[in-house]
This record gives sequence, C-alpha cells and structure tokens, in this order.
Amino acid sequence: MIAQPFVLRPDQHEPALNVLGTQVTVLASNAATQSYGITLQQGEAGTDLPPHSHDRGEAKGA
Repeated sequence: MIAQPFVLRPDQHEPALNVLGTQVTVLASNAATQSYGITLQQGEAGTDLPPHSHDRGEAKGA
C-alpha cells in the first residue's frame, strides 16, 4: 500500500505530551505515513530530552 499525502490542521492532532518538561506533539504517526513519525517538540532552553537510544533511526531538525 502506498502512503497518501495528507494535511493535518492544528485542531486535528492530539494534545501535546509532557516528556520531562518538553511538550511533544505528534504531527504524523508512522501509522499515518507507513514509514516514520514526525513530532514537534517545544520547551525551555536546556530542557531537551536527555541522551537516549531507539531501536530505529532518528533525525532531528533545527
């Protein structure tokens, strides 16, 4: 099955999760994209997630 393009309006996503003081909003789940997830992470300077690992790849934007 080929993933179909979609647009997610702000009123369509779930509320942000509080992860160690960082607000994490899932903008596109890997279920929706059939390959990867996209999140928006917001927090005060210095509240980035601590070093951790996943069993999958992870990319981070600016």
